Amino acid sequence: MPYLVPLLVSALALLFGSAVEAATGYGSAVVALPVMELVFPSHMPALLILLGLPLIALMVGIERTYIDVPAVVQVSSGLIFGTVLAIPVLALMSGRPLRLLCGFATLAALVTLTVLRSGVARTPPRSFAAGLASGFMGTATGMSGPPLAVVFAHEHGPTVRSTLGMVYGIGSAFSIGALLFARRINVTDLWLAALLTVPVVMGFGAGRLLLKRVNRRILHAAILGVVGGCAVILFAGAA
Repeated sequence: MPYLVPLLVSALALLFGSAVEAATGYGSAVVALPVMELVFPSHMPALLILLGLPLIALMVGIERTYIDVPAVVQVSSGLIFGTVLAIPVLALMSGRPLRLLCGFATLAALVTLTVLRSGVARTPPRSFAAGLASGFMGTATGMSGPPLAVVFAHEHGPTVRSTLGMVYGIGSAFSIGALLFARRINVTDLWLAALLTVPVVMGFGAGRLLLKRVNRRILHAAILGVVGGCAVILFAGAA
């Protein structure tokens, strides 16, 4: 079974990433992108975007009463423009160039999580800019969280998780539309996503039960280690 090892590796990354996102509101794609780009390069970013859908449904469904509607509108307006900008990138890039783009996106996530850990004050223009960057990164690479993590860093708990979940849902809808337009989603992507939905749901459950009790500094350090190591591997593989 040629897909067995890649499926197992991806399942572990998705399990951990989904647990992190269930506890913090972001982090799933930051962890899963570099791993899945290594084991399923021909199915990226479509596979990762499809796998975000069940996680989004769970996040929004459980804490929907805490959604910050004005923030969703501000960020989503930027998402639309970012998604449109990513369409020509998808049409022109594949293979090594796309892997390099994923490497730079992973590196950007690492810098964001390290240097701007405390975030910046959220304003409507910054929310729009974060949505623009998030829409572009999400459609081109499958990872949309880092720009949003910066502007939502001062907000915690149900509000940030439900609001970001709603934003991710809108962004994913536009990204999937762009991928369909660029003919970058196929039947294999769909059945792989169906199989890997299981660790996503399991990770979400684990995050709700366990990760709120884990020291956030330890969790943050673990994420940085995984993301940093995978960024190095991605750049090495594209060399």
